[in-house]
Amino acid sequence: MFKSVQTRTMCYLVILAVGLLVTIGFILSVSVENVGHSMKAESLGERALLISKFVESAQTDIVTPESAFALIQKESQLSDSVLKNTFLISKNYETVGYTDPEIPYTLNFKSKNTYEYIYKNGQDYICGISAIENVPQLESWYVCTEESFSSAFSSLNNLKTGVIVLITVLLFILWPLAKKLSMAITEPIKSLSNAVETIAQGDISHEITTKNKDELADIANSFNTMLNKLKSTMQQVLLKSGEAASMHEIMEYVEQAYDNLSAGIISINNIGEITTYNEMAESLIGIKSEEVLGLDIKNPIPKELKPLIDALRRCLAKGSLQLKTLTDIYDVNGTRVPILYSINIQFGLKNEVIGAICVFRRIQDIERFQESANRTKNLEALGEMAASLAHEIKNPLTSIRGYAQLIRLELGEQKINLDELEIIMHEADRLSLMLDRFLNFARPKVPKLAEVEVKDTISYVIALVQNELPSNIKISTNFSEVPKVMIDTELFEPVILNLILNAVQALPNGGNIDIRTGYSEKRKMVYIEIRDNGVGIPRELSEKIFQPFFTTKDNGSGMGLAIASRTIEAHKGILEVESIIGQMTKFTILLQSFDPLASNQ
Repeated sequence: MFKSVQTRTMCYLVILAVGLLVTIGFILSVSVENVGHSMKAESLGERALLISKFVESAQTDIVTPESAFALIQKESQLSDSVLKNTFLISKNYETVGYTDPEIPYTLNFKSKNTYEYIYKNGQDYICGISAIENVPQLESWYVCTEESFSSAFSSLNNLKTGVIVLITVLLFILWPLAKKLSMAITEPIKSLSNAVETIAQGDISHEITTKNKDELADIANSFNTMLNKLKSTMQQVLLKSGEAASMHEIMEYVEQAYDNLSAGIISINNIGEITTYNEMAESLIGIKSEEVLGLDIKNPIPKELKPLIDALRRCLAKGSLQLKTLTDIYDVNGTRVPILYSINIQFGLKNEVIGAICVFRRIQDIERFQESANRTKNLEALGEMAASLAHEIKNPLTSIRGYAQLIRLELGEQKINLDELEIIMHEADRLSLMLDRFLNFARPKVPKLAEVEVKDTISYVIALVQNELPSNIKISTNFSEVPKVMIDTELFEPVILNLILNAVQALPNGGNIDIRTGYSEKRKMVYIEIRDNGVGIPRELSEKIFQPFFTTKDNGSGMGLAIASRTIEAHKGILEVESIIGQMTKFTILLQSFDPLASNQ
């Protein structure tokens, strides 16, 4: 129906949420009704039993059913509404105290104390029956107390009606709202997509235009700038080689394209030579490309390049990926430059390893870009809508749980099986927890920071999962003496728990999970490493693992790593990941250490 993945996701989420609401509302309503019917029936059976015992206790004063009923009316201290629906009945269907003109009773007197459902006067009734024993004059008589469904379950019926009305209202409100919001998002993107498709078909003279002056306009302007540079590059290719260019010339123009990127790029080939060093790298480090290109990394290289070259060499040797890694480099003037870099292995046409490439950006540039990009995230609209929907779902959930809890309190002293009520309350709590997790991503909480020992937090989480681990998976720890950190444990504990559970799932045949802490003198940060020797992260998935709703698990929500990454960022930290297929995956959390001297200033 929609070509946009974003819009399809939004619509599917709305449909899923409404369907979940309908299903849960129906199940809970039916469950509450069934449990209420069972408890009411048992309550009436016990009421009849208590009245019969009362009659037996005063048997010296009873010689007839009429005198027994008179005693009940006078001495039992039952309410008027209960007495009105209580009478005596014999096995021959003779009655005393029964005033209803319709006598449909065909009761089963096989049990001395029971309850039955009957139908009369166009209504369903529940009837509690108990035999009068140890009274010779009343051996074939029973105490009978009844109550109509409409009277007994009026509150349940009102609750069920309210749930149905709420579901109906949400169905008519949420779908048009979702459709309108989806159209508002997709229309400008569709226009942009059509323009890009025209260019892709070969019409590079066509530039992208947008009506609104928003983030899409910024994207369009950037694309037009790139397009103009592409035109210039193609003209130079045609001028140099006529109808075709040699592979060497094409590579030169690829290098020119690299120079136009806003990120620094350094690459080495599989024999250890530096093959790429673009203009942004020159600008950040201060070393000219003529001094770098072609250098053998086995020989002495400029000290400013050493951190990145060492990382490239290590990843190429291990065949691993290094994503979102934070470090410091120094330019030729000795100025510290905090950067975020990623390293990927390069493959040839036959899937052979031909080298490794490092893409890095200055942290300051990333933060400036993120401030603009955050305003453009369409997930914010989805988050607001999801939060509103979750709020509407939680209201009837609270009512259902409160009513179930009230029933449990009222019947707690009686010997009645309340397992069904516990199921209702447990399922309501579980659904509420699911909604809270969704809200945590849609509307992230601001951390309430406190001074914490990281090993205490990690040990607590390990204790939570230790008894649930398969016997073939072992967790080992190595806690170094590190400074305290400022974190919100309520938000931080689920991050550690999620990373441990991910490690467990990466070990289908068992293995080891190593957790260690330490302090990086170079970064001046406390680190937490969670490493497993499992299956690793496939290259094609490495760029998607932090995206919301992306998951490879059958029952996964795809929110775990997205929430974890957002939580770490809210703590002014960073989450790094390194993986080797079939060997290991390592997640590293970097946190600012607590400085008592700085905090007192």
